[in-house]
Amino acid sequence: MQSTKVLTNEKLSQKTLLDIALALTISVGSGSALAQSSDEQAVLNTVNQFFQALAERDRALLASITLPGSLNISTSISSTGAAEIRIQNYKQLLDNLGGKGPSLLERAWSPTILIKRDIATFWAPYDFHVDGAFSHCGIDSFQLIKRQDQWFLTNLSWTIERDNCETSPLGPPDF
Repeated sequence: MQSTKVLTNEKLSQKTLLDIALALTISVGSGSALAQSSDEQAVLNTVNQFFQALAERDRALLASITLPGSLNISTSISSTGAAEIRIQNYKQLLDNLGGKGPSLLERAWSPTILIKRDIATFWAPYDFHVDGAFSHCGIDSFQLIKRQDQWFLTNLSWTIERDNCETSPLGPPDF
């Protein structure tokens, strides 16, 4: 009889733990969806405009969301294993990404957005395609500032990874 009571308590404890876990999952999930502020959405909109400007090679759009004086840094590992850092200024970014050139597609997912007053950081894994072919993956780390109720990119930093890229949860790109 005592072992039956223990078994019943174990089942009750497991059910209670499952109920608590389910309640936490629902409240955290609902809370995070509800907690997305208008500033978080505005930061995402600016980042999405960047990806749009890239895909359309739209220099004017790129210039409208990036502050003059911005700094743009990519890091990669060379074929010899050496760390490489490439730094571009505002004009170089506009020249390299806006205007004629190969077709570009960058997709990011699962972003983390941090905001304090008028500064924000966007951090997310991404994949990158050139002329319809996979090029590389990495992490985007974009810094933004808010001026007159608009978010502007001030610093774009990203890693370039050519190996061990995880498959994007977005599925295959639609070229």
